[in-house]
Amino acid sequence: MVLNSDEDDDDSNINLEAAQNEEYFPYPDKISMLLDILDNLPRLRLSTHSVKLILWMLKELGHNVPSLNKFRAMQKSLRSECASVPQAHVSDFKNHYHSIPLQESIAKDFSNPQTAPHINLYPERTNGPRSEAWQFDRWIEFSPSQLTPMYSQGLKQFWIEEVAQLSDGTLVIPQNWVYITQKQRRELHSDCSVIDITPNGWTILPAARTVPASKFMYNYDDVIARTGDSFPWHESTSNISRMPNPLRDLAEGDDLYVVMVPLWCDDVSGNKSKQYNKHINIYSVNGSLPGQLLQQEYFVNFVSTSPHATALEQFKSLRDEIRETERKPIRVYNAATGRMCRSILRVPMLPADNPAQSEESSHMGGNSNHPCRKCKVGGSFQETETADGYHCFFCDNESIRRSAEEIKAELSKQLEVAKSGVQARVSELQTESGIKDKITEVWIEKLIIQARAYKAQKLPEAEISARLTDWIEKEPGEKMNPLLDITGLDPSQDTPVEILHTVLLGIMKYIWYMSHTAMTNKELELLAVRLQSTDTDGLTVPPLRAAYMIQYRNNLIGKHFKTLMQILPFHVHSFSKLGLTHFKLVQTVGALGPLLWTSEINELEQYLDDVDVLVGNVLDAFADVAPSKILLKIKIHLLTHLRNDIRRFGPPIRYATEIFEAFNAVFRLCSIYSNHQAPSRDIAIQFSDMGRIKHILSGGYWPRSTSHGNVQWVQASKTVLSLLANVPIIQRHLGWVSHQSADVQAGLSRKKAVKVSWSQTTAAVACTEHSPSDIDWFVGEVPKVVAQSGDICAIGSWAIVQEENVRNSRASHGVVTLERFQLGADIHEDFKCPILHRQIPQSYVAVASTAVKFRFSAQHDCRLANCQPTRHTRQIQERQVTERTQLLLQHSDDDNFVVNMYALHNAMLLRQALPRELSQPIPLYSDRQLRHAEVARILVVDQAKKRAHTQEKTQATRKRKKEEAEKLTQDGTVTEGPTAQPTARPQPQKKQRN
Repeated sequence: MVLNSDEDDDDSNINLEAAQNEEYFPYPDKISMLLDILDNLPRLRLSTHSVKLILWMLKELGHNVPSLNKFRAMQKSLRSECASVPQAHVSDFKNHYHSIPLQESIAKDFSNPQTAPHINLYPERTNGPRSEAWQFDRWIEFSPSQLTPMYSQGLKQFWIEEVAQLSDGTLVIPQNWVYITQKQRRELHSDCSVIDITPNGWTILPAARTVPASKFMYNYDDVIARTGDSFPWHESTSNISRMPNPLRDLAEGDDLYVVMVPLWCDDVSGNKSKQYNKHINIYSVNGSLPGQLLQQEYFVNFVSTSPHATALEQFKSLRDEIRETERKPIRVYNAATGRMCRSILRVPMLPADNPAQSEESSHMGGNSNHPCRKCKVGGSFQETETADGYHCFFCDNESIRRSAEEIKAELSKQLEVAKSGVQARVSELQTESGIKDKITEVWIEKLIIQARAYKAQKLPEAEISARLTDWIEKEPGEKMNPLLDITGLDPSQDTPVEILHTVLLGIMKYIWYMSHTAMTNKELELLAVRLQSTDTDGLTVPPLRAAYMIQYRNNLIGKHFKTLMQILPFHVHSFSKLGLTHFKLVQTVGALGPLLWTSEINELEQYLDDVDVLVGNVLDAFADVAPSKILLKIKIHLLTHLRNDIRRFGPPIRYATEIFEAFNAVFRLCSIYSNHQAPSRDIAIQFSDMGRIKHILSGGYWPRSTSHGNVQWVQASKTVLSLLANVPIIQRHLGWVSHQSADVQAGLSRKKAVKVSWSQTTAAVACTEHSPSDIDWFVGEVPKVVAQSGDICAIGSWAIVQEENVRNSRASHGVVTLERFQLGADIHEDFKCPILHRQIPQSYVAVASTAVKFRFSAQHDCRLANCQPTRHTRQIQERQVTERTQLLLQHSDDDNFVVNMYALHNAMLLRQALPRELSQPIPLYSDRQLRHAEVARILVVDQAKKRAHTQEKTQATRKRKKEEAEKLTQDGTVTEGPTAQPTARPQPQKKQRN
């Protein structure tokens, strides 16, 4: 019997050039469009068998369903037309892998009307709130010619370092282009050199002038057309740049832009199971987009993956691609301007976890003598356990920061020393500097082997060195980290401190371990009760599962540590083995967290000073609890570099890697559904198809050849575009979040409300004025209000409001009745947070719902009231109230509360609303260096005892093994059973001479 193949139709009948249906362009019909979308959703991957089953089901239900082969052929045709084609690479070490060109990902952003208007092309100066990368120092570290060098006004282009004329007739030479924001008005400006026209020729005035871009009237072409072939410069005028700007040649008449592309890299398992399937992945984002957008998976771009090629091997092809844009910029249609443009790529930073960042920085890692990738702190224990050596771990010393040039010089030195053929000399250099590069290490090994071979031939050292120099120069391939050769990138300083792995999975993990290991079982049960009793309103944390966190306390993940950081300071008091120093340590980390997880900074210098104090408190508290951890745990020292990183890159939450870690789930699905024969290629193809779907549905343009041989930029039909705009389920599956702010109003359902007159409401009692309107009012049991910040405030929420006349509010927005609490004049003695007291008698106020500014977190002062775990509540399982109960704290009063200054949500809004004296951080020690010297003296004694104890154990182990070996030697017979005969021990056979 012959079974019919489930591949159905013959490929010979497939017509790839069939005319598309205009209604569903670029698809032939609706069913093909929907199938293609279904087959390329990032978090809903389908196997080929699943697609076959869906096709069969559709054929049973209707007509015109394509066969699997026709469907795949249509996808292949679309991929070749409007998708990124994966590129094959062979690394210097002969590893094969595929990548999606970074240039094409950026080109899609420009040609997409959803993203192109949001691309920021110039740095920004502002004295107001800062939240975006271009508002900080990193962008302006690039020279003006390395940033976007021109500005277009209509069809005119104004280039830096070219003469231009302003509307008032002044001739200037713009030196840069930068946004200046004043009083919430953002306008493009240029710092210009002003030309003074004298009878003897043109000169440059010493004072520069900042001019709005709107004041530029005539560009270089206009001015030179009036003056002739050259400008009449005075003979004393020097340092005049070449005109026209040489960058014009790269643009060839198009607009020329510079786009920032941070690169993320890490090792990721391709499996969802515990079996590790290592892949080295590289992702990127368009760093010129607002940070709010970059927190969406939609904007994460897959670059490459390989189970064989290392990170630095893959970075080489990326470096070459980025360099290529400096010679041949990316040419693409700009959906924001409707014109063609060209773009050059720059790499501002390399976000990743600490081991990956060390590899990117050619650093040995956190266990080396110099454990910091960003500075040269460290040394032998004789150096680090001195007062000065120990104090260095508490500072970010600018004089010992690393640089790319120093790293390259050190790697060159290691290669030179390797020509001696002595590995120990190279290892000594690496230990002294902390520099060790994975690519250079391969060449070092080859040089040492070759040098030893030459030494065996009795060649002079000078000749050996000359031969090896000639050999290594002729050998193809990179000799060191390719990231060291990217324009404007310094991997040692451009690997910012990453808060997920450094703070949550580092600092908080250490504290949590030190806390729970010091508790008895009864104390752990009490801690679980306290944690479960936390008021989570205003915290925006997942539901507390305190019992789970205590039971699996050694296996918590980032979300658990983020929750603990915000609530643990209220619950670790009164435990027998956790003293005041440990209590302070928990508080210092909790106080630092809100400043690091904020996305907007108002007063930069004040903010940085606060971060400095809080970081110093964390390190000093660690030194009080466990002095040796300062030397052993490099993540603690890395906190000292936060100030410089924030000044350069912006709020740490903007370059946190959580979005990349979340994107790994999409990668794993692609890996699972590949055939594992060519994983790098298959995964790249799947990501290419997913990018194609996003580009088509969001209205992106792509080039298409016309019948006349011209290129036309086209986009999908209106029917196709309406899917992303109107179908929420498609938005969710693509990782797209619509930017629609909620209305600030009461959210009460009138179906569940009771219609009453104003005089019957609680608000009327609280409001001393007349009714704001004569209409009927609706009152419900569980209303909600959307605050100005977008928070949903329910009954019982803590909120800060702006009191205003209720009469001035619109009736449609409603009125909210709140109970007033009195803010204490001082902070809490134990929790170091502001205090709230219920007023006696109780006081209420009625305000318009639009006056609610934001919600915040407050906790009951259980330490003052000595609340005990005596309250029992029924557990809910399977959405059913069970007979099982759980123990919670019974609050002794309802009058005293503490403002949770450790909460991350609305942290900066809360600090702005409170008096400065209630939120300003206070150093633990006024003379920190003196305190560090005291701790260092204690540390020297403790570490000496530990080393002596370790040495004793080592000697005892060696002695025991020696005695066991001697006993075996003396015992020359082996008996086996009671009647076994003595047997001589086998002796090694001597080699016979030939």
